[in-house]
Amino acid sequence: PSPATSLKIHHHTPTAPTLRYRNDINFSSSRIMMNRLLPITVALATLHGVCDAFVTNRPGGFHAVKSYPTNSKLRSQILDFIEPSTGVQVKLIGAMHYNPASIQLATDTINQLEKEGKLGSIIIESCDIRWNATLENEFVQDQLMSEMRAAHDLGLLYERPVVLGDQRINITVSQLKNGAKEAVLDLVQPWNGGWNRLYDSVSTARKEAVPLGEGFLGIDSFFDPKLMTAAPVSLLKYPLSYFVRSPVFSIIVLCFFILSGGVDDANALSDLTPTDLAESIFFSALETVIFARIFLKELLAERNEILAENIFEQCRNYAADKGNVWDKLFQPAGDKSKGAIYAPDSVVGNSAEEGKVVVAVLGLAHCNGIKKIMTEGK
Repeated sequence: PSPATSLKIHHHTPTAPTLRYRNDINFSSSRIMMNRLLPITVALATLHGVCDAFVTNRPGGFHAVKSYPTNSKLRSQILDFIEPSTGVQVKLIGAMHYNPASIQLATDTINQLEKEGKLGSIIIESCDIRWNATLENEFVQDQLMSEMRAAHDLGLLYERPVVLGDQRINITVSQLKNGAKEAVLDLVQPWNGGWNRLYDSVSTARKEAVPLGEGFLGIDSFFDPKLMTAAPVSLLKYPLSYFVRSPVFSIIVLCFFILSGGVDDANALSDLTPTDLAESIFFSALETVIFARIFLKELLAERNEILAENIFEQCRNYAADKGNVWDKLFQPAGDKSKGAIYAPDSVVGNSAEEGKVVVAVLGLAHCNGIKKIMTEGK
């Protein structure tokens, strides 16, 4: 999913030490953990060759991932099903963004489908605004290879439609602001049914966005050893990609984080009273509730609907039943999808093809919700 910043509710009180101690809990321990993990992260990222181990120049005018053998073992990150109304096979490839294991999984799957002659459209979890911003930065294109970039490049190489299937980022940001505002208002109005509305919103969004059970990705998909081994690369490359694209904003956020931690060290934790600790836990719980609300509803559930709709529209191009006899005889073959936004230089969909598989490369957290929407005919 796109990154969200956990909202902080500041409790204004005339007792200054209480605020200082709460900040100590939230940030001093975080600094200690970051100091310990940073050398390990950098070392592992270096071993994986963050800058150029996963990209190579091709004479076709764009960059594509190296040709890996199609022997990836990360099959637990793939959801494979038939879209009921069109009868078209869909593969959802769940990824940890910028993870080398996810890059290889997307590459292997697409290469195998092309080899079998079954590769249809490729949908990636990005919108035109975000994607064009990436194309404007050569460093991001050349060095920060992601699974979506790998899928895009293979789509161009094999002349398959590449669809930017996510909700536009400006709409997502607007909905995040509105969702946070609604969550805060519900939180501070328990007498007006606010807590019940907040609970219902989180509960409903969880059921829609993160369904569990047979036929869906389980906890093993998220904590696959191979995926976890390469996770430090994601932890380094993901924020780096934002810094490269928006350096001013990234510096502001980083400075705010550092300044919010104050100048005290973790030794101040030993001076905490039970009251201070209880207050910190209380405010952390409030923050968690608000984050859960906007993460499950605005970042997952609502975007899942847009992604599922764009995947379905591509399925229409490969449906075996194109309509009645009149439609088949007199309507020209072409792109039957509605509102599709194709990546620059991509071919468009073609309804003359049948028996193809529609592939979507998405964040792992999106896969279960999208399958639920599509298999239930929503």
